[in-house]
Amino acid sequence: MKNYKINISFSLLIFCVIFILSSCRKEIEVLPETSYGTLMFHLHTNADTNEVETYGDTMIMTGGRQIVVTTAQLYISEVKLAKIDGSLIDGPSQPVLKMQETEPYVLGNAPAGNYQSVKFNIGLNSSTNSSTPASSDLVLNRPDMWFDSTAVQPSGFVFVKFQGMIDTATVPSASNALIPFSYRIGTNSHLTGLLMPSQNFMILPNQESEVHIIIDYARLFDGVTLNMSSNLQVNTTSDNLSALATQIANNIPLMFSYEE
Repeated sequence: MKNYKINISFSLLIFCVIFILSSCRKEIEVLPETSYGTLMFHLHTNADTNEVETYGDTMIMTGGRQIVVTTAQLYISEVKLAKIDGSLIDGPSQPVLKMQETEPYVLGNAPAGNYQSVKFNIGLNSSTNSSTPASSDLVLNRPDMWFDSTAVQPSGFVFVKFQGMIDTATVPSASNALIPFSYRIGTNSHLTGLLMPSQNFMILPNQESEVHIIIDYARLFDGVTLNMSSNLQVNTTSDNLSALATQIANNIPLMFSYEE
């Protein structure tokens, strides 16, 4: 009888250990922990190879054409992250307004891991584009980025705003007069999605991770005949229906490259 009791006790002990280990494994499987870091964009404002340090400076582009930039800003929204296998996951969705005088932007929390690229929109989705921003909204309550004169936005927001003066002559020269230009690109039809080229990066738990990007506004002139005065102005939603506006909007993905 004594040996029998010992065997029962030992079997009961083994059963309890197995039950506890099994319960621990089950808890780990059911409740996995996901780590997050902070995704940031570091964005440079360029006109060709020139970084726009101050509005109003005269810069010389490739080929000798002079340009003066007085405004260069745009909306970035709906960020997604491309994993190493190419699949996309949602990143921070809140829009940011990239302005010349600011380079680092905190986009928000993103799952920690290894990634090969980022995807984002230039502009705002249709719901946000027709919204009325609150007075406290520092990103959308920007009259300089409205097509309308009030916060009510039946015409929507300006997605890309690029203004200044440029040498429009067929043969650029330092002696040529600089002619004003103004491109205000928007409307739902010109919302532009962009997947950056592959360049691996990591988001580490509880740390800030930056993606460094150059935005070259001069690429908006690609395919545009500058010595035609009608090609220098896109300012209204009606103007955004033109072939010129479509050409400029199609150039938007060309503006973005990684900083080397």
